[in-house]
Amino acid sequence: MANGYKRGDVLIPMLNEIAGELPALQRQGQEFLLKQSALALDNRKFSAAEEQTKIQNAQAKEQQKLAQQNIVEQRNFRNEQAKTREMNTLLNSVTEPYQKQAIYNKYGMYDMAAQMKTQGDKEEDQKTSLKGFYAVSSAKDIVSEGNKALEGLDPTSAAYGQVVARRDSAFNEIQNSYQDMLKDPRYKFQYDILLASAKMPNADITGIFQQMDVMANRFQKEKFGETGVVGASGTTAQVGTKELSMDEQAEQLVVDNILSGEAFKPEGALEFLSPEERESAIEEAKPIQSQFESVSSKLAGLEKQRQSKYDQLESQKSKLSKLAKEARYYSRTGNKEKTRQAKKEYQALQSSITTLSAEVSKLKQFETGLGSPTKFDKSLGAEISRLNRELGILRRQGRRLSGQPTYGS
Repeated sequence: MANGYKRGDVLIPMLNEIAGELPALQRQGQEFLLKQSALALDNRKFSAAEEQTKIQNAQAKEQQKLAQQNIVEQRNFRNEQAKTREMNTLLNSVTEPYQKQAIYNKYGMYDMAAQMKTQGDKEEDQKTSLKGFYAVSSAKDIVSEGNKALEGLDPTSAAYGQVVARRDSAFNEIQNSYQDMLKDPRYKFQYDILLASAKMPNADITGIFQQMDVMANRFQKEKFGETGVVGASGTTAQVGTKELSMDEQAEQLVVDNILSGEAFKPEGALEFLSPEERESAIEEAKPIQSQFESVSSKLAGLEKQRQSKYDQLESQKSKLSKLAKEARYYSRTGNKEKTRQAKKEYQALQSSITTLSAEVSKLKQFETGLGSPTKFDKSLGAEISRLNRELGILRRQGRRLSGQPTYGS
């Protein structure tokens, strides 16, 4: 106051100045708020953009991952297709089930490999049966082996028809050996029954052929009055004999003596003759007896050779079966060297058996009396047949010299 200031000289101007600045301050505050709002909006936009970028990046990564998976799957698919084509090419290049088994195993198809193994085992068994079937040549062996082979063959296959045709041809050959007997309707009826039985699966071929031989023996007895007849098996069968009277028994003893060579000792059978006549008969019989003994000795030697042929054939058949099993075993175990060796020996032995079987078949044909050798036939069977015929002639000569009937009892 003392200095000349009045109330309000300072405050009022300040208030006026402040009042004048208020609008500007308000504007500044509003501008700040606007800037804050804009900044917050920008932050939200940035966050949204950043989130969107993250989503897009994640989607891009997922798409890239899917694309890579597709590439891998396509590559794997192409590889599998290539393997399948390669496997099919290999399968088409082979025919044996065991070869296909190895291919399937290589490509991991173990179920198919097991099926091929089963099929290979079956075919191997069939091959073994067929080899045994074609290794024999006699009619009865063909029938027997043919029935065995048919058990494992597919009825619709060509091999089945071929086996049936060869077996039926063998049946016809067997039937031809019974032609005389089959002219009798009674025997024809029985034979047809046995023949039908022989063609059935699991038929007892050996038993059926034995029954046929018994029929043949019975027929020959009825026709020729013989009590013992050689059958197809080479044995003497006693058929249908009845109890003999005393006279018939005496006659039978005479026949037995003649068959054993006693016909050449007529002194026992010619007691009713004078000593001079008996001596004359004995002297006349001596050359025949000597010849009989010579022929009998030669025949015995040839019959031993024949039996040796039979034994040799059976031995070779047994060995052939063993070789077939060896070849099959070594083939399955992968031993190629031993497989080749066994197959080589099998083929060589099979060729030998084929030749020997034909010879044995002919021997048995002559042995059963169902065939006659030709003039130029020099085979062992033909020689035995001729010697048997020669012995028959000598026996009849001996019977005549001893005063006995020449034929039959």
